[in-house]
Amino acid sequence: MEKKSPKFKGFVYPVTSRNNSGVYNPYLDNFISSTENFVWYLNKDLPSNKGILNIFKYITKIDCLFLNWIEDLPDKKGGIVQSIIFLGLLRVIKLFKVKLIWTLHNKVSHSSNKLYFKKKIFSAMLKRSDLILTHSIEGISFAESLCPGISSRIFYFPHPIVPVSSLPTEVPEKKYDILIWGSLAPYKAIDNFLEFLSKNDLADRFRILIAGKAVSLEFLGTIMKYESENIIIRDQFIENAELAVLMHQSKAVLFTYAGDSVLSSGALIDSISLGAAVIGPNVGAFAELGELGIISTYNTMEDLKILLDQVDQSDPQVIRAKTKEFIDSHTWSEFSKVFEKRLNTV
Repeated sequence: MEKKSPKFKGFVYPVTSRNNSGVYNPYLDNFISSTENFVWYLNKDLPSNKGILNIFKYITKIDCLFLNWIEDLPDKKGGIVQSIIFLGLLRVIKLFKVKLIWTLHNKVSHSSNKLYFKKKIFSAMLKRSDLILTHSIEGISFAESLCPGISSRIFYFPHPIVPVSSLPTEVPEKKYDILIWGSLAPYKAIDNFLEFLSKNDLADRFRILIAGKAVSLEFLGTIMKYESENIIIRDQFIENAELAVLMHQSKAVLFTYAGDSVLSSGALIDSISLGAAVIGPNVGAFAELGELGIISTYNTMEDLKILLDQVDQSDPQVIRAKTKEFIDSHTWSEFSKVFEKRLNTV
């Protein structure tokens, strides 16, 4: 049977040749590969160092413009100029009959720098997007609070999951009580958690591994002052194979994110797919998975202390049983099926 050509031609942002962070986010790769049967991404294999300005090469050739983390544009090289040009582009994009699809990953940018332009972009995206994708139910209510009547333009699907083909059947010896992993950034409030432990004489109570690439030497210095025999900090990107081992050597994976910006988290989804016992803040997708009994959530540091004291009671087999149905119905493949139908209605 002859392979059917994709219905849409698209441009996806960001696809960049400039990556100095040492941090890899698989979201875009998964998004692209899961939707390629109905979208031909013209720039997929042509990374650019021109940022959003690269869109001008494709604007007359595409049907859809897919934007991710666009509110962080002012932080990029030449970000203010890019932002001004981008805001102008949004005003004329309809002339090219291009569908504007924006993924609302966070409530606000994780960085408070250049907030004027970030707020301008965020507001413009709410008003001008033909379709807004969110991976948290809270994303719907948040967008509606800022732009009443927008719900009809929002498509919700929990953060899609890459299922793990096999997990260890034996429970290994636990080397750590707590694993904190992923990029080490201020918005994750790891420093606040470590400060809480220190001030409450709890720093020696738990064996903690913090593993991930720091986004800056300044933040790394902030958390390194808490390093001790019981608190180990590894400033390096952790490959998936080692990450799976670390999770199964840990009693729980902890997320300490501040609640003012986060909606969904790929690291959260990766953790539950690997069968980890997860503890996270009672916000966004964390709260939604908490209500399903898949993870444990906390509102305050005192709540968190209680959960950490109870971490020995976690049963990996029970956790896996609860998550299996959720994982099976929220794969990237399942996302692709419903997203295609929704895109066809735009």
